[in-house]
Amino acid sequence: MLNLLDAARQAMVSCTSVSQFNQKIIFFMNSLSFHLAWRYLTHTHNNASIKYMIRMCFMGIMIGTCALMLTLIITNGFEAVISEKIRGINAPLTICSPGRRLHEASIKAVLMKDFGHDIAGISGSSLKQVFIDHADTQTMIMLRGITPADEASVSSLPEKIVQPREPLRQNQCVHFTELLKPGNMVIGYKLAHNVRLNIGDSCTVLLPKPRNKKQVKLVSRTVTISGFFNVGLEEYDSNMAFINHDTVDEWFNEEGVDQLAIALRASDHATEQRCLKQFQKRLPQLTVVRWQEQYPALVASLKLEKYVMFFVLALITLVACMNMISLLFMQIQHKRRDIALFKAIGMQPLGIGKIFLWMGMLITISASLVGLGIAGAIGYMLQYHWQIPLPDVYFVSYLPARLDLPIFLVVFTTTLLLGLLATWLPLRNLKSLHVVEVLRNS
Repeated sequence: MLNLLDAARQAMVSCTSVSQFNQKIIFFMNSLSFHLAWRYLTHTHNNASIKYMIRMCFMGIMIGTCALMLTLIITNGFEAVISEKIRGINAPLTICSPGRRLHEASIKAVLMKDFGHDIAGISGSSLKQVFIDHADTQTMIMLRGITPADEASVSSLPEKIVQPREPLRQNQCVHFTELLKPGNMVIGYKLAHNVRLNIGDSCTVLLPKPRNKKQVKLVSRTVTISGFFNVGLEEYDSNMAFINHDTVDEWFNEEGVDQLAIALRASDHATEQRCLKQFQKRLPQLTVVRWQEQYPALVASLKLEKYVMFFVLALITLVACMNMISLLFMQIQHKRRDIALFKAIGMQPLGIGKIFLWMGMLITISASLVGLGIAGAIGYMLQYHWQIPLPDVYFVSYLPARLDLPIFLVVFTTTLLLGLLATWLPLRNLKSLHVVEVLRNS
């Protein structure tokens, strides 16, 4: 304290103007408030209850911040991993027209002519419902007819082939094209397990007889199982099969495609929105959708889960910050004599309030930084080293985590605001303290 007073005297003597004097006084008062707050926090040997309350406040805020941050890291990981899987198997933009077939060559020519600098690939496909008949078991599946070379330019399906694996002398696109020669079919690995199919097996595909509107008749076609894929999404791995598009046209006696998948050179949100508007303007008679619009329930549920978990755990952090109210009330009552002396020597109420404000913020900042550090370390291990398995009901096989700097900033800012609220409430009690009565009874 004497050192601070000596420094203040020297600063006042060295001032050459009123404005500099006022600046020096403000700096001195802020330094004094911070110094007193630090002394009150670190020198609690004579009061065990206050020392215990400081520790409880620190631990509560630290645990609450760590839980909030770790939950957001995991929910962010779920959202990122699932979005990557869906986006990998689905192109960013899809052109379709419900109830009518699309002429792939003409639409592709228009798009490449006007937007070729933005487009990385275009692939047409047709989606049909058929039955697989094998080992006295009939299973309904979704059969998608694709052009292998084009599909490789818009999705990661060639990378998802698990059996047979790509020979070293070939690349993935060539390997995928060979697997989907006419008469071959690639199915999900879970579907193969359920139907008991192996590589090289022949199976019967039952499909509705073309152009028969009075009654449903099934005709059979024989295909050879040439490969298995593992996308990581249940609806694909258990219910989807891919076949050459020429085979689908032959079976159903149709021309054209059901939809066109478009891959963009840049995968950011702004580029997708810009291309979406341009495609819709250029092709007003067709429907252009983003990949998120094909899975609205899943995308909405992931965002809702993240926001709800953030809100619930923020309330838990608020409850932890409420211990600060009890601590500061105890400190104000314990330091009544000091507060009265400060008022008696002319210290402003704002300066006295800053002492306890600094106490609360020092505890909040230090506890939140420690909690964020612990959550960051656990999140780093989950993202890069630990592989915690999950049941099959989830879209991923292991517990995902994704570290993101904006999430750290949001959690840190939220904790500071909650700590500031919990610190501000007890400060109103300072106004009811009477200097004369305190000094008379002390």
